[in-house]
Amino acid sequence: MIPFAYSHRNLRVRWKTTLMTASGFTLVVAALVVMLAFVNGLRAVCAVTGQPENVLVLSRGNSDEVLSQLDRRTVSQASDDPGVLRDSTGQLLASPELFCAINQRNEKSGDYKALQTRGVHPVALDVHSQVEIVEGRMFRPGQGEVILGRAVQRNLGLGVGDKLPMGRKDWRIVGVFSSAGSIFESEIWTDLEELGAQFRRDAAYSSIVLRTADADSAQKVAQRLSESRQMPIDAQPEPEYYLKQSKQTEALRTAGITVAIFMGIGAVFGVTNTMFAAIGQRTKDIAVMRLLGFRQHEILLSFLMEALLIAFIGGLLGTAIGYSVNGLSMSSTLSTKSVAFAFVIDGSSLLMGLLFTLLLGIVGGLLPALTAMRIDPLQSLR
Repeated sequence: MIPFAYSHRNLRVRWKTTLMTASGFTLVVAALVVMLAFVNGLRAVCAVTGQPENVLVLSRGNSDEVLSQLDRRTVSQASDDPGVLRDSTGQLLASPELFCAINQRNEKSGDYKALQTRGVHPVALDVHSQVEIVEGRMFRPGQGEVILGRAVQRNLGLGVGDKLPMGRKDWRIVGVFSSAGSIFESEIWTDLEELGAQFRRDAAYSSIVLRTADADSAQKVAQRLSESRQMPIDAQPEPEYYLKQSKQTEALRTAGITVAIFMGIGAVFGVTNTMFAAIGQRTKDIAVMRLLGFRQHEILLSFLMEALLIAFIGGLLGTAIGYSVNGLSMSSTLSTKSVAFAFVIDGSSLLMGLLFTLLLGIVGGLLPALTAMRIDPLQSLR
């Protein structure tokens, strides 16, 4: 067997060419890892949004609460389901909600930003128990007050006591809430009735969220409501709704892998050209190794190893560059909503990047290795 040091030493001698070729793999793997981190970040936000004991009710035929419209009668009927819990005072743990995307104009730049605003009643904090006010207090109904999600607070640079212009008036920020990094942190919450009156949406709600005893109860309530002929609604456990929202990331994941494959074709040609050039320079070396007794498959493995080493070097640099975005915060559109999230790079993303680059190395190095294996030693030494 040809020593590994032989392949390693040849790469060191041609270090400039090695690095140039490896850089192609670096770009491919870095792009792939960043795209996977982007998709993982969106999935992570959706995974922590919603509670298994909550049932989300939308109007029939609508898969997004932005388009859903429920009248007050339907909301009242859905709330009366026997599986809906009550608090210690006997109040139903049912949260009717109104979701609006409100355009706000930046006075300095003139640009518009969509503010995702959710109108709720105070009972929403009991229904969405993962939501916790971390600064200030809950808004008071009818007083023109709002509370901001953590992500909105960071993006707007506002805090408790500041004014937030929305629609035809300024709203006073009285609190900031967190919700374990969920989608809700990208929203502004205020009084449902006041929001509806301000934006002429007081005739209908977007959804209603019902609190049940546990996940099994939520499944039963959702099935019972969806099968009701008296109400034109669709109901599902809250986590299922957000899981469906995240499934569109599959298209992003597929697109990222497709782009990486096309970029990888260039890297394959690069390593193929590099290895053919190396074979042209070392024809006599190969002939001498054959005469010393090294067999054809050993020559094949030696040159294939060089191609894999080039790919591996590029893959390591690419994963290092890709890993640098881990935890980086940004926002993107998921379905019809803007969502703040952080890039998430896990072990499977790094492993996929390295395996992908090694596969490219094998594809790019196989033909030159086969060529080296077939060199006639006697003819090469003439």
